Amino acid sequence: MRRKIKQIKTWKIKQYLPALLLHIQRRVEGGRGAVVSVRVRNICRVDRRCGQAVHSLMTRLTERGLAKRHKRGTYLIERNAAEEVLSALRQWI
Repeated sequence: MRRKIKQIKTWKIKQYLPALLLHIQRRVEGGRGAVVSVRVRNICRVDRRCGQAVHSLMTRLTERGLAKRHKRGTYLIERNAAEEVLSALRQWI
């Protein structure tokens, strides 16, 4: 039996967008290393709607080439591309 994948409405995505933006800003500021890791679990904890919304936002960033999917629920952003990622997220607000 197949499960249908539900599309998340844009207003729900915009509800969780500030949390993602704040998380990335904090990770970029206190920085060591060449990449910033973004873990969906650290942003959303156990909220599934939030997890789906953050996943769709990070998928958009990977399609634009700004982030890279490392493994399930974990994305990597290079530090020199972090400002571009933040500006893209601010545009979506």
